[in-house]
Amino acid sequence: MSLKLKAKRSKKGISGAITALILVIASVIIALVVVGFVFGLFGALGGTPTVTQVGTGTLSPSGNGYQAVITLHSTGNVQIVSASILGTSVSTTGLTSPITAGANVVTISFPSTNNFNPQPASTYQISITLSDGVTVQAAVSYTG
Repeated sequence: MSLKLKAKRSKKGISGAITALILVIASVIIALVVVGFVFGLFGALGGTPTVTQVGTGTLSPSGNGYQAVITLHSTGNVQIVSASILGTSVSTTGLTSPITAGANVVTISFPSTNNFNPQPASTYQISITLSDGVTVQAAVSYTG
């Protein structure tokens, strides 16, 4: 009877080596997924991209208005649809400036108006509306 009991025990479950191998593989996969999310490798899965300004942009006179040059960093693709200088009535619409993943140098032209006279070395805030509905605030320094 004890011989039959031993035979049944030896057939149950999987060996310790296979169990250890499965645990190591699962641990490596979990670690790779965690590292991927921490370092933003799966940014495309996150939905809307994150757009931030790099440094301070410049605002300078240009033709019949003003031109803002801003460096934006994005985690995905999106477009600029409008922009306005906060605290003024100066704005521009109908933009389709694409922003791709990574650093982007964006140039935005604003029309000249009588009620906006920027002062040299002053900093202004530009509100940039993106195609996904997000608004980004960017600082620019007037160099005129």
